[in-house]
Amino acid sequence: MKARRLKVAPLYRSFHPQQRITSQLRIQGNWLAAAGFPPGTVAAIEVQAGRLIITAAPVQ
Repeated sequence: MKARRLKVAPLYRSFHPQQRITSQLRIQGNWLAAAGFPPGTVAAIEVQAGRLIITAAPVQ
């Protein structure tokens, strides 16, 4: 499967009287379903330094 490159974008959240900036990564496309993530799938995200591992969570 082809590798995907996405830019991490800033997300501006305004909480009066201060503004917070957080990171945002949005993924979408038909390739998600082809990779085993059809609509409605719950994704589990493992966080490591410099790496996110996304897997389909088991159905409970």
